Amino acid sequence: MNKKSGFRGSGMGVGYVSVMVIFVTVCLTLFAVLSLHAAGSDDAFNERSGEYLRQYYAADAKALEVLAQLDSSAHAAAEDGFFQESFELSAQELGASVTPVRGGSKARYTVRINDRQELLCEVVFMESGEFEKTRWQSVSVNSDDDSHLNVWDGNGF
Repeated sequence: MNKKSGFRGSGMGVGYVSVMVIFVTVCLTLFAVLSLHAAGSDDAFNERSGEYLRQYYAADAKALEVLAQLDSSAHAAAEDGFFQESFELSAQELGASVTPVRGGSKARYTVRINDRQELLCEVVFMESGEFEKTRWQSVSVNSDDDSHLNVWDGNGF
């Protein structure tokens, strides 16, 4: 019997299997590195987000303290009989600007959140002693005009 006639080799050699194992190993390593990088990015984002929330709620608490002081000043001014004058004087002492509105006054003040944002508060105080928050939002602090984008306004070239 011939030795060659009894030997049947497979169509796939050892080299092909080695290449596939190396390819799968490289792919799995790449996916592991990418997911580790994504987890690190998520952690850094969560840290920045948590810090901003701490700053925002500290500013919100301070703004609510000012609101409570303004509310007590509005009640005292309503009892005094000269609401506009009394309330405006006490509000200015607290750092709020006051504008008269129908039936009361609108107080506007800001509380710093961080170096780039502040909490803008507008509250309307009625002569009856009630108040309504009309604006309570974080806004950007425009320290300089360098952030302006030069966008084409459609005039000229």
